[in-house]
Parts: sequence; C-alpha cells; structure tokens
Amino acid sequence: TIQDSLFGPALLMRRLFLYLCLLVALLCHVDSMCAAKICTRHVHFNNAGASPSPPQVLDATIEHMRLESEVGAYRAAELASDKVERVYTSVAQLIGAGYSNIDGSGYNPRDEIALTESATVSWTRVFYSMLETKERELISRYHQKEMIILVSEAEYAANCVAAVKFARDHTQLSGIKWRVVGIPSSVITKGTTRISTGIVDLDSLQSILDGKVDDINPASIAMICITHIPTNCHIVNPVEEIGNMIHDFNTKEQTNGALPNIFYLVDACQSVGQLVINVKEMKCHAAAATGRKFLRGPRGTGFLYVQKDIANALQPSHIDHAAAPVVRVMTQQPNQGVCVGLEEEKEYGLLHSYQPGAARFEFWEANIAARLGLGAAIDVSLAIGMDKIENLCSTYGEMLRKRLAAIDRVNVYHYNDHDQHMCGIVTFWCNGIEPSTIKEKLQNGCQGDGCCFHLSIVPATSTPLDSSRTGLGMKQLLRASLSYFNTEDE
Repeated sequence: TIQDSLFGPALLMRRLFLYLCLLVALLCHVDSMCAAKICTRHVHFNNAGASPSPPQVLDATIEHMRLESEVGAYRAAELASDKVERVYTSVAQLIGAGYSNIDGSGYNPRDEIALTESATVSWTRVFYSMLETKERELISRYHQKEMIILVSEAEYAANCVAAVKFARDHTQLSGIKWRVVGIPSSVITKGTTRISTGIVDLDSLQSILDGKVDDINPASIAMICITHIPTNCHIVNPVEEIGNMIHDFNTKEQTNGALPNIFYLVDACQSVGQLVINVKEMKCHAAAATGRKFLRGPRGTGFLYVQKDIANALQPSHIDHAAAPVVRVMTQQPNQGVCVGLEEEKEYGLLHSYQPGAARFEFWEANIAARLGLGAAIDVSLAIGMDKIENLCSTYGEMLRKRLAAIDRVNVYHYNDHDQHMCGIVTFWCNGIEPSTIKEKLQNGCQGDGCCFHLSIVPATSTPLDSSRTGLGMKQLLRASLSYFNTEDE
C-alpha cells in the first residue's frame, strides 16, 4: 500500500492535479496582467454624460463628509454655511446673473439662484410653476380658451414628455385647451435634398410671433422652451437672438398682468461648463443646468436660475416648509373641541409664506457635501476661464468631426458646411456596425495600446422631435463629447 501511494497511479494523479492548478493560477495571473495593461489609461470622451471630477471637487466633497462623520450632519451644515453661500455666488458669476437694486443695496444671489439635484429637477420645477401660475391668472382675468407651449426640435425627451403631460392633464382640468408645438428648424439644401440643421429657424419663429402662421395665435403662446445644446449633436441654438425676439414681443404686447405674455425657459445642461453663458444677454426668464456634465461636478447636483421679479411672482407647484415656511399654525375655533381644516385661509387655518426669490424652489433636505463639490467645480472652471474652455471644446470637437467624416462608412450626425457655432459634442454612426459594438471595443482597449475610450450611446428617443425630422428613426448614435482637459493626441 505504501509502495502504491509513492510510486503508483495515485501519485501520478496527484502530480497531474497539482500541475493543472499551477497552470490555472499562471493563466489567471497572465490574464490579470493583460487586463491591467489594457486599462493603463482612461480617455474620457463622455463629458456630456458625466465628466470626471478634478481633485478640488473630491477634496471639497470628502472633507465635508469627514466633518459630518465627526460632528454630525446638522452641525457640519452649520459650520459650512459660509462655504455654501459662496456656491451661490460662484453660480451667479458663472452664468452672468445679477441685478441693480434701486436702493443701491448689494446683489443677493439667492434671489435668482436655487441649488437642486439635477437639471431636470430644476427645469420641471420652474416649468410647472410658470404654467400653473399663468393658468390661474388667465382663468381669473382673461378667460383664455387656448394656450400654446412652443419647444425647439432639439428639446430633450424629458422636457417633451413633461410638456405633453401638462397639456393633456390641464386641458381636462382647466377648460383651457393646451397645445405643444415644435418650432421648425432651419434647413439647408444639398443637391436636391433639403436637410434639417436641428437649429431653431429664426425666420419661422418670427413669423409665429408676428401672427403669420396659420393655427397659431401669438397671444395664445404661454411659453417658449429652448434647449441650448441638445444631447444628440453639436449644434448650438441661438438663445440670445431668440431672447431678444421674445423680449420685443413681450414689450410690445404686454398686458396689465404681473407676468410676461410669453415665458422663456432655457435648458442649459449641456452648455454650462462648456460655453460662455450670460443669462442677461439671453434675456431668459429661467435657465436650468446640471453639475455632472461639462462642469465636472458631482452627480446629483444642479441649479436653477430665475429672474428675481419672475421668481417672486411664481407659486411653485411643489413646496415644503423650507420653500414656504409656516407663518401661522392652525388653531381651534372658539367653543369647539376640533380644529378647522388646514386648508382654511381665514382666521383659523394654517398659513404659509413663500421664500423670496428663487429660494422658494429649494427643499429643506440637501446634500451639502455634493453642493460644496459643485462650488469647487465651478471655481475650477472660472479659474481656467470660460473663454479658454469654450475655445478648446469647440476646437477639439471640430477636429474630431472632420477626421471622422473622412473615414469611409462613418456618418457624422447634423454635420454640414453651414454650421456657424459648434461645440465639443460629436455624434456619429458607422454603416454595418452596431454602436454598442464600437462602444464596447473602444472601452475595452481594442487597439492594445493601453487606452480605454469612454463614449456613450444616444438613443433617437432622447430627442424625439429632431430624430423624426431628420429621418433618424430609432437609430442609435455614438457620442464623443470633448472637454478642455482632453488632448489632440487623444
């Protein structure tokens, strides 16, 4: 038995098993070395999705989280209150907000800036509030029978579905017929083919405002929504020219109401942090933006700009006790043992008062660490200079578009010789290859040089009006979005 165990088949099997284990371990080690070699360099071409944060953002965020772990979140918020206030100032500086008080007092950025969780949260809060406030005014004063929401063809799907839902719900509830209408994009001609540019056609918009378009009464336009830069391509809508047109219309047609005839709402989620932004030159009544894209801030951050006088005239559709503090608790009626209904507005009901300015669009609960990270991200951009950032983003974007367009079977979306102002977003597809396949190969370092390229896929449904206009159908696009920290070599 001893002899068999030492020299027989059992020993051979043990040795074979040992060799097999060693071989597996060796292969796993080689595989891990190869994987490490492949991912030695991450090239971030997804800045329109979620850009990597600079060290200053990590430091600001982690520092506050450590403070929370030491003293508790409430006390940490108190200690960081001055830092949080500076975030509002940084936002105002970034977007050119501000006003001149008649009494000579200084500008308070909280009058026009609200910090939120995202661009969508910002956009929807002010969108619903503007239209519901206008609806109440119309019902009480003008008995309007129809109202129209104009949107750009480059509008985000999130904005489109919100507008459509509002129109459907409030047509049933208010007795006013609400409609959502797309503003035509300009077109160019290539040979015998007319091609949409995706950019708002200013002549068409002016015709609408002048009452020259059938089935659209300009007096019925409640709001114009414009996406500055869409998610699906490089176009830049002329928001300043549009703002001037709306301002001229409101000045000429202004009624005795407290609100402008037409609200102007800009979605700037892809332009803030990429282009120089000035809300005063836009003449927009409100603008929404996010922190996670070109600003390079944390996810779950964003902000809302609302003109001070407009904000004070709005009743937000959603509030809490921070946006609208309680100023009188409900009380019992004399000689009665029960309380009156909270909704009573007379002597005994609960009363609240809206915060002044944009503060009425903020809720009490907030991620202070993320907000401080947002402030740090904005300060980084301001220190570099938005002029420089815009130039680099536009230069790299055009460089990549030209090189892609020269490759056989590659199609660059909305790319033509008539583009005037372009940004760092580049979208394209390749005939015969699924976008997901290209994305995966680039992400996994297909060139074998250690570079992993991070791009994203944009479904046609993300900009439904533009996709239907261009005949894109349900086709997906690959999106490379370039920021100032990218390089020509990348």
